[in-house]
Amino acid sequence: MSSLDPTLAQQKLMSSWHGRPLDDLGMLRILNEGGTRPPLLWIFNAAKEPVRFARALGDDQPLIFSRSSHLLVQPDNDPTDVRNILTEYLLGELRKRFSGAHFDIGTSCQGGGMAMQLSNRLREAGISVGHLCIINCSLPEIVTNLPTFLVYGDEDNQHNPFQKDAVAAETRAKMIFSKYRMLVLRARHGQYLAP
Repeated sequence: MSSLDPTLAQQKLMSSWHGRPLDDLGMLRILNEGGTRPPLLWIFNAAKEPVRFARALGDDQPLIFSRSSHLLVQPDNDPTDVRNILTEYLLGELRKRFSGAHFDIGTSCQGGGMAMQLSNRLREAGISVGHLCIINCSLPEIVTNLPTFLVYGDEDNQHNPFQKDAVAAETRAKMIFSKYRMLVLRARHGQYLAP
């Protein structure tokens, strides 16, 4: 891990993101705030993704979000320490603002580990997590025992573990999720939240 505080680095990376900040650092934001449906909690990778997703979901679907830790860790380094710091920060902010709430949680590619860890930590803190949606992620190391919707692209062979070894992927998915459903879309890597 670098000597830079990951929360300050994350704050800088998210300073230009859309959405109303829910915390002092602007690492937890909301779009479609006036919506009446239960909010979704999402970990994104890029600033354009939450705006596109919120628009696609419609005004009635509040979207609470942060960003993955992928730009804070060199590709060959272990992201665990940085992910732990960011997850604990988000957990504290969510507990302050949404104690007793219920969330469905989602993410794509680099946000997988953080979303899985956050889902477990929220439940330990008494905040209900119903379902996960994981777009274009390898199957995580973290066991959640939650029902999960897996989304992959037909032109993204590198990230779909079911295309590499369907039996091993199915065995792993049954170990980490209470149940899962999979959808394969016509898409390449990074196209899932594009129109």
